[in-house]
Amino acid sequence: MATAQPLASEKAWNIEPIDFPHDGTSREVLAFLVRYAMLAPSGHNAQPWCFVLADSHVDIVADESRALERVDPHGRELTISCACAAETMYAALRAFGLTGSLIPLPVPQAPDVIARVTLSDVPSKGIEDYETLEAIASRRTVRLPYADTPIPHDVQTLLVETARPFGVELTLQDNAAVKDGVAALVADADRIQFADPAFRAEFASWMHPLTSPSGDGLAGPGFGFPDWATRAAASLFRMFDLGSAVARMDKPNVLGAPLLGVFSTTGDTRAEWVATGRALAAVLHQLTMRRIVNAFLNQPIEVTTIRPKLAELTVPGRTPQLLCRFGYLKEGVALPPHSARRPFNDVIIAA
Repeated sequence: MATAQPLASEKAWNIEPIDFPHDGTSREVLAFLVRYAMLAPSGHNAQPWCFVLADSHVDIVADESRALERVDPHGRELTISCACAAETMYAALRAFGLTGSLIPLPVPQAPDVIARVTLSDVPSKGIEDYETLEAIASRRTVRLPYADTPIPHDVQTLLVETARPFGVELTLQDNAAVKDGVAALVADADRIQFADPAFRAEFASWMHPLTSPSGDGLAGPGFGFPDWATRAAASLFRMFDLGSAVARMDKPNVLGAPLLGVFSTTGDTRAEWVATGRALAAVLHQLTMRRIVNAFLNQPIEVTTIRPKLAELTVPGRTPQLLCRFGYLKEGVALPPHSARRPFNDVIIAA
C-alpha cells in the first residue's frame, strides 16, 4: 500500500540537526539557524519578518508589508512575532552548543530592526540540546478543545519563572470564576471584531489552504475543517458577520482549558513588546517539551475597549500583551498539521 506523501507545508518543519554545518562558515551556520527562527508563531500566520544575513550576525527585521492593519494597527503583535522569531533563533544557537548574543532593538534609527542575533567566534561547546531543537520544530498552535487534565504545579511554576527574566509576568489562571469572566470578554471581542467588515476582509485575506504557494496564512485544518474548504470559509467570513458563531465556539474552549495564561508588562512600549515575544518563545519551548499545547485568545487585547477589562480581571495594574490557553490533547486526538511556512529564500536577505 502506498504511503501518503507529506504536505509541502510540512517540509520547513523537518529540520535534521545532523545537517548542521559544524565545519561551515559563520554565514552558513547563521543561515541554518534562521530555519528554526522561521518556525515561530505569528498573528494570522503572516510571518511578518525577514532575516538580514551578515558575516557574524542576523538582523530580524519587521516586514511592514505583512502588517495586519486592522487587527494590529500599531504593530504590537507584529513586533511580538518578530521578537519571538529572534528568541527562537537564539535558543537554537545555544542548543547547538554555540555562544552568541541577542540584542533587542539594536539600531535606534531603524525601528524595523527588532533584534540582532550575533554568533561569537568562541568554539562550540560540543554539547547539543536536542530536546530544545525538537521542541522548536514540533511546536504548533492547537485550536482544538483540550483535555481537562490539570497541568502540574511544578510545571506552572517553571512557566512563570521562564518568562520572568525577560521582564514579563506570566499570570496563570485556573479559577472557574476568572475563566468565566475571560470567556465572556473573548466572546464580546469576537462579536465586535466580526461586526467590522474591514476586520472580516483582512481575516479572510489571510485564509490560505496548506497547498497554497504563498506558504503563509490560516488553513482549514488548523480550525478543524478540511484544507479544501479553506477558500469557501474565507468567502463566508468575508461576506457575513459570523461573530456570534465564533463566540459560541470560543467560549467553551476558554472554559474547558486547564489553564489560561496572560503575558503582561508594566507598560506598553516597543521594548516591552519585544520582551513579550522573547518570553513567549521561551515559554512555548518549555510547553512543547512537556507535550502541552496552546492557542492564542488575543481578541480581548486587540479590542481597545475590552483590554482594560481583561487587565482588571487578570493582571490589575499591568498591561496584558498576550492571552493564551494551555492544556493537553484529548486522548486519541491527533495533532493538526503544522501551519505553512514561506520559502527560505523569500525571507533571507544577504547584507
